[in-house]
Amino acid sequence: MSTELKKALYNISALADLGQAITSESVFHEKMQSVFYVLTGTFLANRGAILSYDKSVSRLNTLTQKGFSPADLDRVDPGKLMSLGKNEPCLIEDDTVLSVAGAEILAPLWVRDEFIGVLLLSGKVTGVPYTQEDLELLNVIANQIAIVLNNHSLFIDLSEKLEENRRLYEEMRHIYHGTLQAFAAAIDAKDAYTQNHSYRVAKYSAAIARELGWNEHDIEGIYVAGYLHDVGKLAISNELLNKVTPFTPEEREEIRKHSTTSHNITSKIKFPWKNVQDMVWHHHERLDGCGYPEALAEESLSDGVRILSLADSFDAMTSQRPYRKKMDVQSALGELKKCLASQFDNKIMLVFCKVLEKEIKGELPEPNILPNLDRNSDLSVISSMLEAIIQELSAP
Repeated sequence: MSTELKKALYNISALADLGQAITSESVFHEKMQSVFYVLTGTFLANRGAILSYDKSVSRLNTLTQKGFSPADLDRVDPGKLMSLGKNEPCLIEDDTVLSVAGAEILAPLWVRDEFIGVLLLSGKVTGVPYTQEDLELLNVIANQIAIVLNNHSLFIDLSEKLEENRRLYEEMRHIYHGTLQAFAAAIDAKDAYTQNHSYRVAKYSAAIARELGWNEHDIEGIYVAGYLHDVGKLAISNELLNKVTPFTPEEREEIRKHSTTSHNITSKIKFPWKNVQDMVWHHHERLDGCGYPEALAEESLSDGVRILSLADSFDAMTSQRPYRKKMDVQSALGELKKCLASQFDNKIMLVFCKVLEKEIKGELPEPNILPNLDRNSDLSVISSMLEAIIQELSAP
């Protein structure tokens, strides 16, 4: 086999090893260590270094090295390296460019017009000087390593930007939810008997949606709808909302207008969640078509509307009202069960009961319904009732 063929095969083998190291699924540090071993092994150098350029502080950082003094590597001047040209390996004949004891060859790393770093190698352990062919092979290797370093830098920049965007999104989200909570507090403050009603409806609705398998984005949407479902009550007088005697037909009609007013308010807001306006507008509709404001029947009601309807009714029944005392949990569950198929959805009722049962048993990390119930409730009685309802609704 001729010397030229042997060199060609050797170079091909070196590039193949480099390609395997570069395309491995290992973490960046391990990948660069593998590349470094290929680099020093290919040129039979017992010392070497790969330095990356950090343009934010105009300095070179050592990614991996062997045999050089860290102090010498810290003195490498990136400005001088940039003046050498793009990916043109060269022999170090004096210390005017670098002052790294033992370094005999370097290759500046560039990607397009951007300086990425530098490769350094000592002399060969065999004592044989570097040839022009060695420089050409190093040029190819340097190009590949430059691309790897550049891609990693882009990935880090992107990751930092994504993290910053995530942080800003979370800050905006907290501000948004804080605004919603303040808004809901203003709504509930108009009615002394329904304090924190919007908060509880939001929590109950989100708990049901989560048990149904909704994704977190849509769960947040129904949570927002729960907070805003009674926003239209801001247009109703305090005297009417807090009236202790039964409503007249005219007053009841006035109260019912809050659903449409809520829709008119929320329809002007561009929510990032779908169906918020629909859930707010129609949470007083019934499966039998006897609800309001549009008397929609079962086929026109989304799961979100059905969830909000049940959550709102349950909290209304278990809350004190000016014209009646609050129900205990068992009585409220009994009323919900009595109105299944006509007002409330069987599936939603089943899921609601399962969530409450899990909370009572301590099977959920963050209970949403149980903490808001009367502390004097007999949980064993409630559990027995839930078990019976779940068994009945689960039957084929």
